[in-house]
Parts: sequence; structure tokens; C-alpha cells
Amino acid sequence: MNRNTEIVYSGDSGAVRNAIGILRRDMDSVFLPSAGDGGELRLVPAGMPTEQFEIKNGEVLAGDDLGFVYALLHISRHALGIPPFWFWYDHRHKHVKEAAIADYTSKPARIPYRGWFINDEILLNRWSPDGDPMTPWRMAFEALLRCGGNMIIPNTQISRPHSALAASYGLWLTHHHAEPLGAEMFAKAYPDLEPSYALHKDKFHELWLEGIESQKDCKVVWNLGFRGQGDMSFWEGGSDGAAYDTDEKRGALISEVIRNQYDMLRKALGGVAGRVNSGVVGGVNCDPVCCTYIYGETLTLYRQGYIELPDDVIKIWSDNGYGKMAVRRIGLSMENPRTPALPQDGDKGMNGVYYHVSFYDLAAASHITQICAGMDFLASELHNAFNRSADDYLLVNCSNIRPHVFPLEMISELWKGGTFDPDEFGRAYFGDAQAAKAFLAYAGAAVKFGSHEDEAAGEQFYNFLTRSLASGIMKNESAVEAAFWATGELPLRGQLEWYAAKCEEGTGSYSKFINEHCADFGELYESTIMLHGRLHYHGFKGGSLFAEGCFNLLNREYLKSFYRIGLAADEFEAADTLMRASEYGIWKGFHFNECFADFKFTAYLLRGMMMYVRNLGEGHGFYDWQRELFYDEADKGVRLQLNLDNRGTNEAIFAKMKTMEIIN
Repeated sequence: MNRNTEIVYSGDSGAVRNAIGILRRDMDSVFLPSAGDGGELRLVPAGMPTEQFEIKNGEVLAGDDLGFVYALLHISRHALGIPPFWFWYDHRHKHVKEAAIADYTSKPARIPYRGWFINDEILLNRWSPDGDPMTPWRMAFEALLRCGGNMIIPNTQISRPHSALAASYGLWLTHHHAEPLGAEMFAKAYPDLEPSYALHKDKFHELWLEGIESQKDCKVVWNLGFRGQGDMSFWEGGSDGAAYDTDEKRGALISEVIRNQYDMLRKALGGVAGRVNSGVVGGVNCDPVCCTYIYGETLTLYRQGYIELPDDVIKIWSDNGYGKMAVRRIGLSMENPRTPALPQDGDKGMNGVYYHVSFYDLAAASHITQICAGMDFLASELHNAFNRSADDYLLVNCSNIRPHVFPLEMISELWKGGTFDPDEFGRAYFGDAQAAKAFLAYAGAAVKFGSHEDEAAGEQFYNFLTRSLASGIMKNESAVEAAFWATGELPLRGQLEWYAAKCEEGTGSYSKFINEHCADFGELYESTIMLHGRLHYHGFKGGSLFAEGCFNLLNREYLKSFYRIGLAADEFEAADTLMRASEYGIWKGFHFNECFADFKFTAYLLRGMMMYVRNLGEGHGFYDWQRELFYDEADKGVRLQLNLDNRGTNEAIFAKMKTMEIIN
């Protein structure tokens, strides 16, 4: 195979032609110009199971579109040396004149339906490497296919261009648990109406039918269910809360809705093309593939026996956002049930998993940094789920992809039935197996906010708790209820003591992590795993300084409080500056819309809190500190006039403090 090799395909599949274009692009990137005859690489239809392929004597044999797609991407990886996340991790292709294509016969994946949910995609929504807003999604779908995935929720809310693009790559579409049948949400379609099924049953049905109609020509794993207009139960607020006031009534309605949606699908679609791993391809009548999330309130109702499902609906079980297959915390409350979220013995039918390597809970999760759980722990949780029959479906929340490449590649090996080799990861992306050591050691630096193995604090921990505590203090709260989920029902000083200890621990552990793994593996290394470690270091150090400043405030040491809170703001600004400084090449602007953890806003809030402290310390005259900091000793006690100069800004006073020994 060389640059002159022709790829011969007589079919009309857009997905296959797209994969041919990808391989052709890769060939042009890898192969040097050559005068040699490259021959032909022929794509030959054959009677094979779905998604399977064989490469033999320069021919690619497959029975369906994805079989050919996987074969072409297999050649890209194993003949041309291009790894799955080449785009997301800046892979530098090795240039050669020719490459050999080895014979190969594929094996079925461990998980039939497997893919990603590009959720909370705040960075991708405002960034593009070339000005085309769809480019990040093209690169995401290509990476998923290279990982052997076949299923996607393209983004958080229904967007027809993203869905149509994903379908054109040959991927199965599926849906967010709050968007049954991929339909537009009721509150968006009818903003002036109460989203009540009891009041507007016909309108819900119309939306669901529109969802079916808009996707009828795509491969879809249809999500069935009924939740509220967000990540909540349908009975929260509105008249449905009173009408469905018992678990039995709630379960009965969800069961009725799922049956209605199921029957709508069967009536509208009839037989559809063969399922994954069915052993047959195309033209075979099968019922639509359906799933439902056993998630949140639905799990409780299902376990109580109040939800009835059609036998062939895949039940999807979810982790708690931190990698543990257990029920998640209820909002920011102290209610953290941790009930195992897995099929129980005797639970019939098909089951799957919705799993997070990225999570957003306004508490302590990881969204812009790698998940703080260890890879062994994640793999163990998934293997346990598979062994408990939750192996028909695996959807991974990957959010903005680049921060989460390491766990995503690990999980892709699991869903294929293989074994992840971190050394190979290091060699593929950094040219050195040793680079993977930092990715593996990263979880060891994590701060535990609870007593369980998975309760490891991500970047939301020190941002949200700092902001919650600062807000509560400025509201003169004696205890900050928004922090009870972490600290328990302690008074304010006790909450600050708990938080200060956690932040001091994190400052030390991440300082050690940075020192031990600060190696010269290039710009990518600095902008991924080392960036994550440094963000945590500055976040925890900022949290520690903030807590100390709050102790000063409680002790009425206002000057010291002002100064320490200013230093805390500096740390959060330093983290934001690091993020923006990590944006080289095509990654310019990648973190522009980092609005979840929002280091920059944490700093902004603390700058505002400095004025609050200053008001307590020297208001209403606002000149005492300036006299104390700027005047000569001989003039400080002379008060014939209140002030001789314009009052200093917070910034000027803080800058002067930095030149002095304010904190003993």
C-alpha cells in the first residue's frame, strides 16, 4: 500500500464513502510521494454478521456499512499507525513510502450497543479549529468509530444538524433520558403551557410522533420514558405533583407512557433493519430497538415493582457520576443513598450501563479535568456490571472529549472485549511509555470528600464550595446550608475547618504529583494531565487561602482577611490563566467558554468579597487602611485632615499589601 493505492467501492453508502475519505486523507498524510504502483484495495460485499469484516489478500469483505467502516479504520490504525484520538491528542504521523496491510478477521464487540454521550459540551459549543462549528463533531464521530463505537447522543439537546451528521457516519442514534424518542421537549415546544401529561396528553403524543418521523430513516436505539423538563421527576412542581401523589400512581403513569411510546414506534416503523450481533444484515424485519433509563426516581419505582416494561426494552443502569454503579446524591442534599444500581438476581431481559467519565453536579465532580477515580476502579465497576448481565448497551458521558481521552480509550478496549495497555497509550501519543505513569498516578493525588473510594473531588469541589461559603458569609449565615452535603450540619466555623483541612491536603498532594511527574514529554503532556494537576493545585491552594481569610474575618482581623481572600482570588485566576495558556495551535479558544467550574468567576466573586471585608474593616470613611499602609510612621497619627489623597482602590491596596509583611 502506498499513496497511489486505489480504494475501489461500487456501493452507494454515504457512511462507507465517508470512511474511504478518512482513509484517503490518512494515506495522503502518512505516505511520501511514490512512483510505485499501489494496486487496489477492493471493498467486496459478503454474507457476514453485522459489523464484522475480513481483510484478505488486499480485499476487504464485510456484510454491512459499519463492517466496511471498521475495516478501513483498522487499516488506518494498524497499517498507517494512526491511533483513535489522533486529532484530540495531536498525533504526529510518521511519514513512510509504503505500508503492509496484514490479513485480519474481526471479532464481535463485547457490548452490542456502545458509544458516547457528548453531554455538557460547553467547550465544543464555542470552539472550532477551522471556523466550521461542525468540525468538532466530525472529529468526535470519527474518534468514536476508531474506538469501535457504534452509538451516539450527539449533544445535550436535540439538534437536527448534529444528529443528521452522526447518522451519516453510520452511527446509531440514541437519546438523553429526559428526551424520550428524541422528541423536542414539551417546555420548548409549548413555553406557555404547563408540561402536564394529564392536561396535554395529545400534545405529548404529537411531539413523540414528530420525533419518530424525523428519525425514521436512521438507525436508532429509541429511548422510552417520562421525566420532567430537565433532570428531575415529572411530578416535581405543577399539577401532576398533586395528581400523582403516590409511588404506585407515578409508576403506573410511567408504565403507561412507555407502553404508548413502544406501541407508537411499532405502528409507525414496523420492521426495521437487522440489529447489532443478530447474525444477519439488512432487509430483515425486526422490532425497533428500545431502551429506558432505570435512573433516579425511576430506579426506586422499578425496584418497588411499580414500573412494567415490554420484555425487549433494554434497561439502562447508571453510575453516580463518580464511577460507582450506585444511585447518585439527591441534588446538593445530604441524602446520598448509594443504593447499588445494577440488575438484581432474577431480573429478566436486556440490560446496559450509562457511565460517566465526565460529570456536572454543582458539587465535586470532574468535568474539565480527568476523572479522579483510578482506572482499575473504573474497569472493575464496568466488569462487574457486565458480569451481572448489564452488557447489552454501554453509553459513556464524554462531554468535551479532550480532557477525558485516557479513560475513554481504556473503556473502548473494554467494550470491544480487549485489554487496555497504558504503555501503548504513552508510546502512541507521547512517544514514550513512561508518559502514561502520570495518567495512572493522577488518582492517587485526589482528595476524598467522603468515606467511599469513589468520592474523589474534582475541580467543581473547590470552585463550588468556595463560592457557596463566600455567598453564605456575605449573607451573614451562621451555617451555609448549600455546603451541608460536604461538611454535614456544622456551624460556619466548623464548616470552614473541614474545608480548610481538605484544601490543605489537596495543596500538598497535587504539589507532590506535579513535582514527581513534571517530565519533558512535550506540549501535549503539559496541556493535558499536567494541566489537570496544576488546576487542582491552584484550586485547592485558593480554597485554603480563602478559608484562612474567613477565619480572619470571623476573628475581626479584617486587614488580614482582605489580603488572604485576595491571594485566594489570585490562585483561581492563575488556574484560569493556565487553561488559556495551554491553548496552542488548533486549541486556541478551547477553554473560552469554561462556565461550569468557572475558575475566573470564583476569582471575580472573591474580588467582590474583598470589598465586603473592607467595608467591615474601615467603612464608612474608607481611608484608614490607606493611612496604615502608605503613610510614614511619623504621619500616621496626625489627623488634622481625614485624607490627603484620592481613596485607594481595592487593587491598589492589595498591591501594596503584597510588598509588605501583612501575614505573620
